[in-house]
Amino acid sequence: MQKHLLFLLFLLFFGSSLYAIDPIDITQRSTVDTSLVPFYHGVASGDPTPNAVIIWTRVTPETPGIVNGNWRVALDTNFTSVVQSGTFSADSTQDYCVKIDVSGLQPNTWYFYEFTALGRNSLTGRTKTAPVGGINQLRFAFVSCSNYPNGYFNSYDRIKERNDIDAVLHLGDYIYEYGTGVGSPRTDQLPNYEILKLADYRQRYSTYRLDPSLRKAHQQYPFITVWDDHETANNSYSNGSDNHTPGTEGPWNLRKSAGQEANDEWLPKRLQETGNTNKIWRKISYGNLADIFMLDTRLYDRSLQGGNANDSNRHIIGNEQMQWLKTELINSTAKWKILGQQVMMGNLTPFGITVNNDQWDGYNAERKKLYDIILNNNIKNVIVLTGDIHTAWAMDLPYNTATYNANTGAGSVGVEFVCTSVTSSSSPIALDPLYPLVSALLPHIKYVDLFKKGYGILDLKDTVAQGNFYSVPTVAALNPGQAYETGYYTLANTRWLKKASAASVKIDPSFYQAPENPRQTIVTGIKNKSNDLIVLSAYPNPFIDRISIQFNTASNANLDLKLYDISGKLVKQMDLGYLTKGLYNKTIMLDDLASGAYKIVLSNNNEIIERTIEKF
Repeated sequence: MQKHLLFLLFLLFFGSSLYAIDPIDITQRSTVDTSLVPFYHGVASGDPTPNAVIIWTRVTPETPGIVNGNWRVALDTNFTSVVQSGTFSADSTQDYCVKIDVSGLQPNTWYFYEFTALGRNSLTGRTKTAPVGGINQLRFAFVSCSNYPNGYFNSYDRIKERNDIDAVLHLGDYIYEYGTGVGSPRTDQLPNYEILKLADYRQRYSTYRLDPSLRKAHQQYPFITVWDDHETANNSYSNGSDNHTPGTEGPWNLRKSAGQEANDEWLPKRLQETGNTNKIWRKISYGNLADIFMLDTRLYDRSLQGGNANDSNRHIIGNEQMQWLKTELINSTAKWKILGQQVMMGNLTPFGITVNNDQWDGYNAERKKLYDIILNNNIKNVIVLTGDIHTAWAMDLPYNTATYNANTGAGSVGVEFVCTSVTSSSSPIALDPLYPLVSALLPHIKYVDLFKKGYGILDLKDTVAQGNFYSVPTVAALNPGQAYETGYYTLANTRWLKKASAASVKIDPSFYQAPENPRQTIVTGIKNKSNDLIVLSAYPNPFIDRISIQFNTASNANLDLKLYDISGKLVKQMDLGYLTKGLYNKTIMLDDLASGAYKIVLSNNNEIIERTIEKF
């Protein structure tokens, strides 16, 4: 009887999910680029190793059935130097998502990849393998909390345009389970109700991946991801969630497994155990400079929030994951040990009052266990990267706040950078007057911003690591602006933060980006929709003394470049001459300009393209 009941529950929750997303739901959406048919959701890559990387796409067929196709990886966008290739089959059982673990690659190398099916090419994706041995610098963007109805993903656009990073670390809340709220800037989210079943989660991921800003970021960089609570339901833990009522919404384990399955289908991550979507903690190594440990503080072994934080039987990562992390940290030979995880690790207990027991503060015994591992084994250069709370923070991690020395940093175990949200709600107004109070009560906290939306950049060198905070001016509409807020650094072997005088910059120039439109289709008579002139990137942005502009022209033309300051005054003009159709990179020296915002205007005979840039 029990087996029959479980089978009925399975049918209730998963029966409808065996079907792919209705193509009608795709083609009628405002965010859809029909020129991408049948690869409407673009491409993505993730979890790079020195010789392998995951590449991803989704095929949306007009009629259900098995779709066969091809993939290939090359050193160039024309695919004249193909290094790996193969075939794939996709059907409704994996929601027509395609994940290929491409091996046999070279370390620290930019590659381009594409998929072919139903007579069409996908977008060309760009990815990069991890290095081995000695390297001079690494840069990672880190993001979290992208609630679709709450606004536009301007942070993803700015990250895409920078073109100065090696990978994007997404620290969770990639999607949200809520329905579309009244008065939301974007009302086209599907489903428009709270998601519960596998079919719901799949459709929600589809909504996100049809967003042009997110699609373009995935196209240009490998992502390294973990989930947080909203990939299932708010304030979730191993056996439940604040936002789940079993009596009306069904068994939690079915909803949890539905969220985990969709996450595995739609994100380019590599499972540590084939077929086990419940385990996502893993290590990504970047030569001798960084080991990145992506943790699960949410769904695997977390105890119910609340109760005695000092109870050793309560877990946030659990014994199995803790033992794995201990072994990996002790054996790591990399200079920097990066913990990519979901909820704030640093102490936020003014007057001994736990402000948020969903954070590590609610699991103090297990936090102390981790700190003991770090200190007892003399593990240095630990940096924690965190998302979840829609606000930005930089802090030391005191073993004991009572004995921690705020002036010298003595007593700190490591440092933590918390990125604000991409769009998710935070304080409706800037609360600057609170900052001195926070610092006075909790002096290990060096920086906090409770208002702005944006992203973080982690810059790693052999002797220093710096976290840079960037904000976008609005999420209520698409907007090209951004601002550097502040930066904090830690010297190797010191375990504490100092305020930086300026943002850190990339030493070596970045590789050119992948074109924004698919290559010529295989089937004759079908043409791609294409703009005549496309600016792919202006990088680095912000810049110091020079900026590189990458653009594509679809026809032969005379090109002119002008630079205007914020008042509209023309400050520089360049005649780029007569250029044949193709992809170009131009580097412009701008060391004579004052700090501030500028507008690049690129024009040919038919079209004018603008791009906002900023000089430090």
